[in-house]
Amino acid sequence: MPSERRLHPYSLLFGLGKELRQFLIPGLVVLVTAGTAGGDWQAWTLLFLIPYGAAVAIRYAAFRYRYEERELVIRTGFIFRNERHIPYARVQNINAVQNVLHRMLGVVDVHIETGSGQEPEAKMSVLPLDALEEMRRRVLGDRGETAAGSGEAVAQGETALQLLHLSPRELALSGFIDNRGLVVVGAAFGVLYELGLIDGLVNRLVGEQDSGRGLVRQILRSVFAGGSLPIGRIMLMLGAFAAFLGLMRLLSMIWAVIRLYGFTITRAGDDLRTEFGLLTRVATTIPVRRIQTLTVRDGPLHRLFGRVSVRVDTAGGDHKEQGVTQREWLAPILPRADLDTFLRRVQPELDLPAVAWRGVAPRAARRAFVRATVVVSVIALPFWLWPSWWDVAVWVAMIGWAAVVARKTVKHLGWSTTGNAVWYRSGWIWRQMSVARFAKIQVVAMHESPFDRRTHMRRVRVDTAGAGDASHHIHIPYLPRETAIDLYDALAASAGGTAFKW
Repeated sequence: MPSERRLHPYSLLFGLGKELRQFLIPGLVVLVTAGTAGGDWQAWTLLFLIPYGAAVAIRYAAFRYRYEERELVIRTGFIFRNERHIPYARVQNINAVQNVLHRMLGVVDVHIETGSGQEPEAKMSVLPLDALEEMRRRVLGDRGETAAGSGEAVAQGETALQLLHLSPRELALSGFIDNRGLVVVGAAFGVLYELGLIDGLVNRLVGEQDSGRGLVRQILRSVFAGGSLPIGRIMLMLGAFAAFLGLMRLLSMIWAVIRLYGFTITRAGDDLRTEFGLLTRVATTIPVRRIQTLTVRDGPLHRLFGRVSVRVDTAGGDHKEQGVTQREWLAPILPRADLDTFLRRVQPELDLPAVAWRGVAPRAARRAFVRATVVVSVIALPFWLWPSWWDVAVWVAMIGWAAVVARKTVKHLGWSTTGNAVWYRSGWIWRQMSVARFAKIQVVAMHESPFDRRTHMRRVRVDTAGAGDASHHIHIPYLPRETAIDLYDALAASAGGTAFKW
């Protein structure tokens, strides 16, 4: 019987730290207020931490794992024992997460993912670095086969091929485009709220509410009571808002550089390995054959700077573990000119320049416009109870905008099929393009609503195992009925005639 292995002894330290974080704020409050409440009995409540420390020690002592010939076996529990067998062939990703303390102590958190659900199949906190390398070698060691036709894939034992390395400048540009500064601002807002400083900050921006001199009240008074508009304060507020937007962009850039510092993706055999992070270092492994759908995202700022983002969906990859969600982004930012080369290195059978895009039915724009008009009219219905020339003007402007959006949206809809994949693109302002190989298709469906029957159209839906709520689904609308039937038959035959591979 193969020998069993244990977690690193530092697991006790990290496990206890995880429990202490839950009691950090309450514990500080107890210690600070213990002497001011007329006694010291509150401090004794901290003794309740002892059972949590004992639980950490028991979990560490009970955790064992071993390598069988074809599977990883994990055993936990003393009284209620659990034993999990994870076949190597089912493992999709082995993700490693290191914060600053992990790197100082030379250990790592390891998450093993399969396609069985939204949570990692196993979490190991913590392992020494050499144990992580051994796990990768044993579990992923049989994946050294070279991808057919790539000419650049690396066989097992050879040096990994670097596909992408992002400089701090590119990461800052990625943060500017994505604008994730609101996450930092939200965290700061929560801290200010807990400290009771929000009221004072709001009063400085909009004026003293209790005295009736607030900016919002002055604007409402000028509109409904005929008073004068506070132009100076409005300009000050607009300037503060513009500064706030600029601050969010700056924070997003800083956050992207810290979170994705040193972003590098390499290909070793059939595996894509990604490493990134300044404070918390994350290393992920994505087997190429596990990729279900590949999506290219292209927003207004992407086009302004000549960049795109590339995302992949894998089965069971919709969980929110720290560091794991980022693995779905194969390239947070990539020069548009390098997109075709990058896709060929990831999946050599994808030939983007050879894709012949086809549009949808000619009457699709009319249907989209009618639907938008109905929505706008329903929204504006309450204002028609007391109509005015201003209400009519706004409604006409909204109808005109709906016409523009419908025409542009339908114009940028497109689909295509190549020898082994189906392609779909959508979006006017924020554009997305997805591709799914026939071997990854799980469901092909054709839908026909009453409106579709009236206009002789149908919708074709293609689903894969890795599609999540945030994924760009390959749902092709507004297809002529004959075209939809032909596409459905072709996809069903191709997917049915191809062996599904996890």
